[in-house]
Amino acid sequence: MKMSIKLWERFRSIGRRIYGLALKQFLAGCGSDFAPGFPLKIVGGENITIGEKFSSMGPDYLYGDEGEISIGNNVLINTNVQIGASRGKIHIGNHVIIGANVVIRAADHGIARAGLIVNQPHRGGTITIEDDVWIGSNCVILRNVRLGRGCVVAAGAVVKKDVEPYSIVAGVPARKVAERV
Repeated sequence: MKMSIKLWERFRSIGRRIYGLALKQFLAGCGSDFAPGFPLKIVGGENITIGEKFSSMGPDYLYGDEGEISIGNNVLINTNVQIGASRGKIHIGNHVIIGANVVIRAADHGIARAGLIVNQPHRGGTITIEDDVWIGSNCVILRNVRLGRGCVVAAGAVVKKDVEPYSIVAGVPARKVAERV
């Protein structure tokens, strides 16, 4: 017997809600309508807070170890997104869309010549993503960056400097190419 698409979507939705209830216990705080995709790997959940209406497609990764991550309301995360605070802080505002394969990393790995690279510590920083931001697929957001309200980061961009509100950036490194109108 064939299952209808509508019925399948209903089962999947219920499964995501149950999975979300199980994951909530590993977070410092989490709002209602939490719909994580499978799997959502959480490390250092005691340092991660998530607002209302969070949805991810999975697999996705939240690393709050030795850092802090706060995610606002109505945030949508596509597949294979990695958000890592590692000795830093990441704040994601409200109404944010994050495309597939995005890396948001608030720390750099040490590269001093004096020691083995594998033994060097992370240098933490801060990333702030303001409200109404869209980060396209395959982007990298580096430490000590602010993405201004309403900005768009085009697919494949590497952001290492602040992005002005309502601007559109693209490229490696990311540069302003237009403004939202």
